[in-house]
Amino acid sequence: MAPFKWVWENLRGFRKRYLLCFFISMLVPLFFLINPTFQRRLVDRVLVGGELDLLVPTVTMMCLVTLTRSLLNYASVALVESSSLGLVYNLRMKVYRHWQRQDMRFFSDNTAGDLMTIMTSDIDMVRHNLVFVFRQIISSALLFLSASIYYFVINWRFALAMIALTPFIFLATYIYRGKVRGIYKELRRRLSKLNTDAQENIEGNRVVKAFANEAFEIEKFNAKSDAFRVQNLGAQYIWLRFFPIIEGLSQSMTVTTLLFGGIFLINRTISPGDFMAFNSLSWAVTEPLRQLGQLFNDLQRFFASATKIMSVLEERPAVQNAENAIVQAEPFRGEIEFRNVSFSFGGNTVLRDVSFHVKPGETLALMGGTGSGKSLIANLISRFYDAGSGEVLVDGVDVRDWDLTTLRRNIGMTTQEVFLFSDTVDGNVAYGNFDMPEEEVRRCTELAAAQFVNDMPEGFNTIVGERGVGLSGGQKQRIALARALAIRPPILILDDTTSAVDMETEKYIQEQLESLDFPCTKLIIAQRISSVRRADCILLLEDGRVAERGTHDELIEARGGYYALWRIQAGVDDGTEKMLHELRSS
Repeated sequence: MAPFKWVWENLRGFRKRYLLCFFISMLVPLFFLINPTFQRRLVDRVLVGGELDLLVPTVTMMCLVTLTRSLLNYASVALVESSSLGLVYNLRMKVYRHWQRQDMRFFSDNTAGDLMTIMTSDIDMVRHNLVFVFRQIISSALLFLSASIYYFVINWRFALAMIALTPFIFLATYIYRGKVRGIYKELRRRLSKLNTDAQENIEGNRVVKAFANEAFEIEKFNAKSDAFRVQNLGAQYIWLRFFPIIEGLSQSMTVTTLLFGGIFLINRTISPGDFMAFNSLSWAVTEPLRQLGQLFNDLQRFFASATKIMSVLEERPAVQNAENAIVQAEPFRGEIEFRNVSFSFGGNTVLRDVSFHVKPGETLALMGGTGSGKSLIANLISRFYDAGSGEVLVDGVDVRDWDLTTLRRNIGMTTQEVFLFSDTVDGNVAYGNFDMPEEEVRRCTELAAAQFVNDMPEGFNTIVGERGVGLSGGQKQRIALARALAIRPPILILDDTTSAVDMETEKYIQEQLESLDFPCTKLIIAQRISSVRRADCILLLEDGRVAERGTHDELIEARGGYYALWRIQAGVDDGTEKMLHELRSS
């Protein structure tokens, strides 16, 4: 879709006022032709002809024309400002809604800095062109054409002398446009990198300070900033090479007016009034030509920004609702099944032929090394990704057949990277159900061993800060767990939820999870044996495959990888194990 057509489509709701603005912008140049006509009359008939009775009416009309033109210009600006802000609103909401519908791959492929550049500077650049550039192009073109026609009507010879240099100005502008076309796309890309670097540094400020790497980060940002500056300078240097040509040719037209106008006036080919009209209107020909370079500058920026926004809006998520997706109001039973599921990401196979079955109310635990596919299994259940092959079923239905909202509202999930909103504790816990009573919020925090909230300055009304700054890792994990429990999910996925809490707190949380007052199937992902030993079934993953499965006791008896992990974590050597075995035998 062409950028101009795209802008027009996104002006929905504000098109009429923008069209009215354009209509007024087309009228304003015509008013610039009226006063020169009155000037001719003032000079030829009043000053030269002596018809003094025309002085007051002529001056009055000139004042009225100027006032009317100013009012029309004011109305045009008011209309274009309101319609452009409407466009910004439409675009921001459209982009934001589009982001909310995207799957996890979209946010993996696009950096936060790039997305924020789209939401801010790219949309602002589109607005700038809508407010100034588009209107100025139409206005300048009409002003130039109407002034040229006016010149030809008065004296075609004088008109030809005036506009003889315009083809050279258009040629210089055309060459300039070709040279800067790709520069602004690269400029926008470097701005995106600059924003990404700044955003990452803000989020990772603790890591930077922990390693005392402020100087390194300043140097890295300086390199990105300098790259942006150099690219910007390159664009400006190209403009500066063409600006003297365009400016010189444009100013030469003023000299041409005086030169040829003087000759025609001496030869009595034109009257003094004609000369005054030509001279006072010469800017109407030179000014549009002088603005051509800057307008093309802004247009190239517009094309770069609009193209980027359009390309992002054209991205379609791989994970979408099926045409006849199943919507269900009743809570799920909580049955989970994987049938020969495999998954590849970026050319690397992460899961290989994984199968397991979890009955409603059971607890399944997943263990394994980093990259073994534990978190991916959780993401496949919530359908953040779709399996490459095989089936992922919830309540006997392939997750691809469930309505996404229905599926995810039946799953409570805590992730490895805990995220808390810059809101109150109450707002974070009740995020999945904003109508939740305060008593229920308190109950969920107790289940998650988050009683520390009561000791906070303002209790449940305490603002936890952006990303939970001010809370320890364990405190953030417990608030996240309370948030997952608050929706009373039929399926609860805990991804390293208690990794940052002490053993006593972990034991308390496990006891609370075993005595929930609602039916719940639990999937626990953990590295600590203490977190999974009570599970109905434990899967040990290695290289994307299920290497071992069984209960804690069964896996200990099997003397495999789980057993080796248990020995390490329990600090059991051969002598200790022999003693334990003898105690069990006796």
